[in-house]
Amino acid sequence: MRTEKPKRRFSTVGLVLKEHRKLHGLTQEQAAHYLGIEPRTLRMYENGERIVENVRELRRMASLLGIDPRRFGLATLTIESCSVEQIDEAIQNSWSLVAQSRFVEARTMIEAILQDLHFQPLTDHQLLRTLANAHHIAGHVVAITSRTNEVMQAIKHFQDMEEIARYIEDDSLINIALTYQGDMYRRRGDLNKAISCLETACYATPRADTSSKGNCAQLLARSYLQRRDNEGFRRSLGNSESIASELGLTGNKMSGAFSLGTVYEEYARGFTVLGDTKRSLEYIEKAREALPPVKRWEMVLMATQAEALARGNDLHEGVKLAATVASFARLQNHNRLLERIYLLHNYLDHKAWEIGQANMLLREALVGPIELRP
Repeated sequence: MRTEKPKRRFSTVGLVLKEHRKLHGLTQEQAAHYLGIEPRTLRMYENGERIVENVRELRRMASLLGIDPRRFGLATLTIESCSVEQIDEAIQNSWSLVAQSRFVEARTMIEAILQDLHFQPLTDHQLLRTLANAHHIAGHVVAITSRTNEVMQAIKHFQDMEEIARYIEDDSLINIALTYQGDMYRRRGDLNKAISCLETACYATPRADTSSKGNCAQLLARSYLQRRDNEGFRRSLGNSESIASELGLTGNKMSGAFSLGTVYEEYARGFTVLGDTKRSLEYIEKAREALPPVKRWEMVLMATQAEALARGNDLHEGVKLAATVASFARLQNHNRLLERIYLLHNYLDHKAWEIGQANMLLREALVGPIELRP
């Protein structure tokens, strides 16, 4: 007895799923895993052998994959169509995509949410807090995917977040908004403005939650070091370490990259700059034990290790690790991480020039000046 094959029908949803999967280099098995379904089921969706008609399921898939719901023929998230809890869940799904290094999808999702929220007459404090949280992740993911000369867009998100937070008088949100404004200004090289924002965040938000204060202290330490204030760096990062230890923050919180592991990674980067390769590598190992074993943190720590080795005593291994990080960063559109490798490349270029100049002086001492022919 012959078993009839399922009839294939044109499916917009199936086409969008297939295009999205291929665009982001996902296998059917990987995409099915993200969706919590069997690969065979996804294959049937893509081939038009099964049509997804349940609105709740379509919205769930769009949220998990970071697809604009309108591509599935759905209305986007609005106050009228969804509860605040559902919008908050979509924001958390965006953080989940960031944790999986799926930055482009996270940015697509959060920008769609913000676009619709901005068309709503938001007066309720709960809704305004949701909007502030949306600006938080939007600024975060824009900072990751943008080059330094493009981070004003991230700063704008954090400024909008600050404005809302001040209106609803939420010190924790004010602290976060000012902290990341400061870190973006530091990234642009405006250290005075950076430290002003960060010190205001640390000292003028007394009711902020403790973990926000710890995160602020960590990023303030980074700015102090860039300004060559080594004592300020050690003092501020020591404060951050104490907070993370007291709170038991040994793992990465999805919606805030502050933990004992991130503090250890900050120490490692700092000691690299200070020329203490041994202590830098020790802190990298401590960070590796404290941070969750996900690709994102693996690559961040690999970049830190590459910098320590290349600036220290193992140039070959450092460059090898840096090349691996660069490939990952390009694939995931992680421009912030990629810029760290560019900075290492510039450092090595400068060192090569210094060595060349020194070698020329030594050559002249040995064989005399080199004549330049006309």
